[in-house]
Amino acid sequence: MDDEAIKETRRLLRQVQDHLFLSQTNLGAERETIGLVDVIHHPANPVPDLNYVTPRRNTAWVAGNHIQQGLNRLNELGRISRAQYIEGLYPPLFAKTLRDLGLVIERETPLMIYKVGGITSVTNAPTPPEAPSIPEGVRVEMVHDQRGLELWWYVWRNAFYEVLTLGVEPLIVGRDMAAIRLGQQIDILLHRNQFPVGIARVSLQPETNSGHIVALALLREARSRELSRVLYTTALKAALERNCTLIFAPGETEEDRELCRALGFIDMGSMICYVQRIEPPKEGSDDGILVQPVLALR
Repeated sequence: MDDEAIKETRRLLRQVQDHLFLSQTNLGAERETIGLVDVIHHPANPVPDLNYVTPRRNTAWVAGNHIQQGLNRLNELGRISRAQYIEGLYPPLFAKTLRDLGLVIERETPLMIYKVGGITSVTNAPTPPEAPSIPEGVRVEMVHDQRGLELWWYVWRNAFYEVLTLGVEPLIVGRDMAAIRLGQQIDILLHRNQFPVGIARVSLQPETNSGHIVALALLREARSRELSRVLYTTALKAALERNCTLIFAPGETEEDRELCRALGFIDMGSMICYVQRIEPPKEGSDDGILVQPVLALR
């Protein structure tokens, strides 16, 4: 990859980072700059994606003592020590800096990026997605009312549904209508014989012209590659119709990545999260258990 392609890749990853910062702020998180790091924290919601330390924007390197200052502030706020960053914006050695602070890797989520017009020296402009072939008996609906909120509540509490993809942005059930009115969210529903078999959510940030395929869920007995493709394709088309020039999605499984690549997404870095080591709880105690909710509710 030549220098121009590297610069463009970093610019796109910064755009992803800016999208996430804006989304977190919209969800009530606060951003506090301490030296060379930003401390993201939510005053009431402890969900990991709203409470972490990250290198300040446009920093090429951050030493361990600066990260520690941010972690100390996070601890003062009653949150677990957690650091998060996008691989591709910092050299591989940065991971060692976090390990030297006693942090261990919590998760690594590959990022898939669709760029209108393509990426210089990397890929040509992707072919705009065509309307997906809908299986017989299935109907696609864009949800613009309270039903989107109600459906995600239903899916979250119903073991018959499987959340296939969960992004690096928390799915908060409770502020849906405000987000829809502000043009920050799209919910897509799949019906079969009037019964919901699938749902997807896309978060939008008009300020950065970006969209994020946050989550998809399918009824377990109806799950198929065909329905997953319908959800991904419809989500991508909906974001493009809202003038997004960059759309990203988490590639948590090979199936996710294959579907995204077929639509014109490319693999580009990962979201890396490190967390303080949690000692195993003593017998008969819940201490030390780190709870990771699938959907963040408030």
